[in-house]
Amino acid sequence: MLEIQTQAPPKQKFRQAEFLAFSTAAFVAKTMLLIRLPYREVPVNTLYTLLILGGFYCFFRFRQQMAPPLLVVLCLMAAVAADVLGNRFKLYGHPFGPLADYDEFAHLVGSGLSAIPTFWLLRSTTRRIGLRLPLDLMTFLSIAITFSFASYYEIVELWDEKFYGGQRLWTPQDTPNDLQWDLFGIIFFALAAGIYYKLVERREIARPSGALA
Repeated sequence: MLEIQTQAPPKQKFRQAEFLAFSTAAFVAKTMLLIRLPYREVPVNTLYTLLILGGFYCFFRFRQQMAPPLLVVLCLMAAVAADVLGNRFKLYGHPFGPLADYDEFAHLVGSGLSAIPTFWLLRSTTRRIGLRLPLDLMTFLSIAITFSFASYYEIVELWDEKFYGGQRLWTPQDTPNDLQWDLFGIIFFALAAGIYYKLVERREIARPSGALA
């Protein structure tokens, strides 16, 4: 009787371990970038951001054969830039347009822009393993995943105060207010990404068989 093979081949196991190692390293690197980001000079933050983004691009481009679109990379850069520039020009603590504080804008835009790379990564990885999730479900999952990272950032701010002597939690309402604007931005940008990919898929369906992409 033939035995059913239940264990993954060595190459697949290596790729899984590699992905886990990269994800862990990226998570730690992003934490180290964010925990002291307001207190570094702009060139230092820029260098750290470029190194992390370079590692992100190279891993998915050369190890996973999934080249991140330029828009994805730019969204990640802009999400960090919103915080860096706010500190550089001392915008925090002051009204910004119709918003009561620049901090609300930074959370709205920074977290919102992060939803686009999350959506791309979720769509690309699931399609690669042959799983076509409904776009509405991917929109929901992108919102949930991105919001979990935004929530983690609030923990990073707490660690900054407890272990590094920072001053980033100004009032008892600071954290829930930040999360509120995070959620607003994430929902808006995730919905926009979902609409975009719906248009892309409709165009793919309408394309005649054998037509060049």
